[in-house]
Amino acid sequence: MEEIIKEIAELIDSGEVVFFHRETHEILSYPAPDRSGYNEFDYLAEKVLAITDANPEAYIQFDPPETRESYKIMEGFVETLKNEQLKGLLMDTLNSKKPFRNFRNAVETENIEDDWYDYKDAYLEMSVSDKLLS
Repeated sequence: MEEIIKEIAELIDSGEVVFFHRETHEILSYPAPDRSGYNEFDYLAEKVLAITDANPEAYIQFDPPETRESYKIMEGFVETLKNEQLKGLLMDTLNSKKPFRNFRNAVETENIEDDWYDYKDAYLEMSVSDKLLS
């Protein structure tokens, strides 16, 4: 089950809508329309939805994090930092005009990318795990 949780978390992190079959453990996904807009993958969404809509009780749906949730994940990461100066810098980026871009740049500049990605991955995996087990 750990590998399934990790796979679903990776898919939603990359902007996929994911469906997990409760019995077979099959995973179906397609790019979230709000992230990708109309594109060549719309046929995939139609295909997946035709399958899942035929038996909705059999599937658990996972959506990519909304903008607000992504922001909260970044805030949570900042709170884990022990270096107050770094904390202040990252909070400033979150309160700036382009928080997502500035946060990513600051994380790269401060060489804490691995810590950030580990935190975000763990958060998403816990979120998936909670939904699977509820």
